[in-house]
Amino acid sequence: MSLLEDLRNLLNNNPFKGYYKINRLRPPGAVSENQFMELCIRCARCIEVCPYDSIKRADLYERLQIGTPYVFAEDKACYLCMKCPEVCPTKALDPKVTDKKEVTMGKAVIDQELCYNYIYYREEKTKNASGKALLCSTCYNACPLMDEAIVMEEFILPVTTEKCVGCGICTEKCPTEPEKAINIIPDGMINKQESGFFHRKYNIKPAEEVENTTNKHKKTIDKKEGISSFGSEPDFEYDFEIQKNIEGWD
Repeated sequence: MSLLEDLRNLLNNNPFKGYYKINRLRPPGAVSENQFMELCIRCARCIEVCPYDSIKRADLYERLQIGTPYVFAEDKACYLCMKCPEVCPTKALDPKVTDKKEVTMGKAVIDQELCYNYIYYREEKTKNASGKALLCSTCYNACPLMDEAIVMEEFILPVTTEKCVGCGICTEKCPTEPEKAINIIPDGMINKQESGFFHRKYNIKPAEEVENTTNKHKKTIDKKEGISSFGSEPDFEYDFEIQKNIEGWD
């Protein structure tokens, strides 16, 4: 067996292949995960064009899909400049997604046990001071869709809505340590058993897509595990037209 075949078998049998992880997101405009893994050619155009250095390659040591682009929200979120979809040559990032409100990277959820405002609210009600209570509106102020994706209930409690696009700016800016009080569940992530990672406690009014998750994506995840990233002439299930004359790409 050749070295290439050994590597192919290693990657295809990787138990982490196909797993989602909180705060690890595909760039804006990404198609469904199984389709994305068929179309992405690891060209790094999205990485090159990002002015915020938000997009990173997955590498071997992270045990992820090697070479494919991710946004790691806790380190550097996506600022929705929308430059990457238009340069993707295979439409793994849909070039038709140009409006930041159309992005579906994921949904933000708030851990009420960690959020300063929720702690403050509880302590005001119970008169039981813990010394941890603070007033904070960082996620609300940082959100590019203020008063749409995140609203403040009773003028103090941050609540995410179905308009959240999952850019992760709130997560990057959240001041709680060592864990973030607000996190992004990536689009397509199901539950602990199917994703392999722990879901945080949902907000009191989580986005509908997060609260009512079902097993409708299970077939997508199962199918993705069998997709190989090797082959000089791969057979794509999904048709796409190669974009020509991309600006800045000689």
